[in-house]
Amino acid sequence: MNDQIKPVVIDARAAAYAGEAIRVLGVVLPASGRVMLKKQATWKEQPVPKDNAVVVTDTPMIFDYWDMSFNESEQMAEVMAVYNEAQRSGLILIEDALRRYEPKDVIQMRKMDERGKVLDFDSMGITNGHMAVLLAIWAARKIYGGYLMSTAPITLDDSSNDKDSDYGLMPFSI
Repeated sequence: MNDQIKPVVIDARAAAYAGEAIRVLGVVLPASGRVMLKKQATWKEQPVPKDNAVVVTDTPMIFDYWDMSFNESEQMAEVMAVYNEAQRSGLILIEDALRRYEPKDVIQMRKMDERGKVLDFDSMGITNGHMAVLLAIWAARKIYGGYLMSTAPITLDDSSNDKDSDYGLMPFSI
C-alpha cells in the first residue's frame, strides 16, 4: 500500500523575518514522515492549488491561495517542538544549497527547568530562510499526521488458531 502513496511537495514561504522573502521547496513521504528540503525558488509567483502539494506561509495576506498559515504568537512553540522531534528522529534532509538556513544554527538554550531544556530562537539571527525551512518541516509533520489518521488500522485476524492471544484484553490509557 505504501508504494502507492506519492510524495507531497511542500512550498514554504516566509517574509515576516529578517532578510529577503524566501521560498523553499521540498518533499515529504507521508508514510514515513521523512522530509527533504531541496531548493530555493522564486518568491513572486502566486501559488496555485495542485494535487499532492501544500503551500505554507507566514504571510497569508499576500497570497490568493495557501494551505497552511503560520501565526507566530500561537504556533511558534509547536513549530519548535516539531522541528526538535523531527531532527532528533533523523527525519530531515536539507540539501547543501539550503544548509545556511539550518534551524539548529539559530536555536539556543534559554534555561533548564523541571521538564528539561527550554529552547528558544536567537531573535537576532533568525531569518526568512530559517523560517521557511521550519515551516516546511512543520507542514511535513502535519502531512504525516494526516496520513496516519487516514490509513486503515491494522486488524487482527480472529480466524487464527493461536488461542494464546490476549490482544482483546490489552490494557490502554487515554
